[in-house]
Amino acid sequence: MTKIVPGTQSFSRSIAVLQAISDCSAPPTAADLLVDCGLSRPTLFRILASLEAEGLARKTNQGCYLPGIRLVGLARRALEDIDIRSLARPELESLRDRTGETVHLAIRSGDEMVYIDKIESLKVVRMASSVGARVALHSTSVGKSFLSALPAAEFDAVMARLDLNKLTDQTTTTPQALIEQAEKYRHLGYINDDQENETGISCFGAAILNEQLKPIAAVSISVPVFRVRAERSFYTNPLQECVTNISRAAGAHVT
Repeated sequence: MTKIVPGTQSFSRSIAVLQAISDCSAPPTAADLLVDCGLSRPTLFRILASLEAEGLARKTNQGCYLPGIRLVGLARRALEDIDIRSLARPELESLRDRTGETVHLAIRSGDEMVYIDKIESLKVVRMASSVGARVALHSTSVGKSFLSALPAAEFDAVMARLDLNKLTDQTTTTPQALIEQAEKYRHLGYINDDQENETGISCFGAAILNEQLKPIAAVSISVPVFRVRAERSFYTNPLQECVTNISRAAGAHVT
């Protein structure tokens, strides 16, 4: 959960409403946002009016809310400033070409991960995800690989506060199971999310390290389960080569 700094409650509420608008699979109405955000009607409508006035949200003729056009410029500038994205792009494209599957690049944002790049599979059935989407640490291969690569003290601190919410029937929901997966990752160098975040999708993930050998991002390959090959090395070998090459480019001394 995001901590609210004293004196910034109004701003935090506005961000929460904007995040709720962005996260909805379909444009939400004010009634939907009242349920999602837990605010009083006057507070919600005051925030919505403010977001509209600043161009951060817009209301459709059907009374639904969408992210505002001003966010496009803000997001573009933010993505341009993320060096890891440009550093990783050639390797991500190579990984997609070698596996034929969708590849994601994600960075940590609080106790979540955010996709900052996506290279689409060229096949007909693909993963429905998007740049800017926020995903959980405990249920995704990008999240679990990043978490597993953290220094021990930081790993323990994050584990102590994580909400291990069940997203599918396969989601890891116990600390012990997640700790065991982290230990396995440190031995193998990759981790698998087998329909833990999205039913029908299996992902393989690994972390990118910096010169201090701390994780700065993570890469995943997302495969529809009906298309997953029995030999996992088809995905894991090129994945590990990909993150090793990016880590080296970021200054890490890795083999």
